Amino acid sequence: MSNDRDLNEYHQKKVESFKLNIPDEDWGDTPDTDLSSDLRTTDDANASNTVISSYSDPREAQRAKSMQDEAEIKAEKAHQLRNREKGRKNKAFFRFIWIIMVLFASILFSQFMITGINDMLAIGKERVSVTVEIPKNATTGQVAGALNTAGIVRDVNFFQLYSKLTKADGHYSNGSYKIDTNMDYEAIINSLQSNMNRVDTVKITFKEGANMLEIADLMEKNGVCSAKEVLAAVNSDAFDKNYEMLQAITNEKDRYYKLEGYLFPDTYEFYKDEDPDQAIAKLLSNCNKKLTKQIRNKAAAQNMTIDQMMTLASMIQAEAADKEDMYKISSVFHNRLSSGGEGDLLRLRSDPTTYYPYRTKASVPSDIRETYKSKYDTYTIKGLPAGPICNPGADAIDAALNPASTNYYYFCHDKNGKAYYAKTNAQHEANLKKAGLK
Repeated sequence: MSNDRDLNEYHQKKVESFKLNIPDEDWGDTPDTDLSSDLRTTDDANASNTVISSYSDPREAQRAKSMQDEAEIKAEKAHQLRNREKGRKNKAFFRFIWIIMVLFASILFSQFMITGINDMLAIGKERVSVTVEIPKNATTGQVAGALNTAGIVRDVNFFQLYSKLTKADGHYSNGSYKIDTNMDYEAIINSLQSNMNRVDTVKITFKEGANMLEIADLMEKNGVCSAKEVLAAVNSDAFDKNYEMLQAITNEKDRYYKLEGYLFPDTYEFYKDEDPDQAIAKLLSNCNKKLTKQIRNKAAAQNMTIDQMMTLASMIQAEAADKEDMYKISSVFHNRLSSGGEGDLLRLRSDPTTYYPYRTKASVPSDIRETYKSKYDTYTIKGLPAGPICNPGADAIDAALNPASTNYYYFCHDKNGKAYYAKTNAQHEANLKKAGLK
């Protein structure tokens, strides 16, 4: 027992005094040794957490840790350097692409501007007169397309840009225009905003005595505007401020058509699809000129308003067979109106007033024909109706102011237009038989 204890103590001292003595320069360089192999294996498997046994030198472990950190730093720097190099190359590439795109856009814009400006100024264009059709309520794009099709505008987009910049959008008139192909944009737009160069015109002759329904129908049939638009226009107050003769009309509610009588019969030139107010204004303007200061003064001297004069003239126009007949019929109406109502003479009994605003009973709409009663019927009302029953010509107006000097209170016509006049009702009854009316 004593010997065994002594032997153990001896081995313990040997272990405690043992020291691994390997030169620094040979660390890790000895090939194929178990110790170096173990150290490398341990180092590779636990790079971030080196195990130090009781037989390792702490300084060597610290050295290995430092070398590893340094390697990681170098790797990170190398990675950053590669990223910077890659970023620099990418930046250069995208800068190149951007420059190419800018140059390309600049070239396209320059070409657009040069082509557009040449087109705008009509540079290099030959003069050819062409007709272009602009539809109603056309957009600027539609206008540009029509001009391009006609060979007037080459660059549709530039014309639209110019139109927008000059605030011409929405101010184009419809119709057929005669335009020269060498006109610049400003001249083209001015032409399309005016009726000066329009070629889609139509001439209409309104006969003396035509009434409002007939005038509206003629305008529609000739493509000027619809009858509905015409009738709406003649019942508006849109023209009052321009014509003193209309300002004196105060019984609009009692009239069928406010402007009846003031659409002077004549030949007029209209545009296709013309604005109804513009079309009606042509007739009103002509009437205003025909009603001279001399005529207005003479009406005033006879205690007649312009409206009364036109109403009387319309009845004369509707009744008379010819010009001479007008003055005698005028005398009959004047004699009755100044009679004081003796024998119910204030009922003028003019047949054309019976079915107004229709010509005859047959022209009254079928659904109201049998019960229709005109508020202008001079067989039931006394004196003049609320307004004219047609649009009289110059002769009828003159006859209304200058009646023949007669004692007649009655008249009638046969089927051939021959007139019969009478002073008394008895004579009139006899004339009705002569005329084949009884």
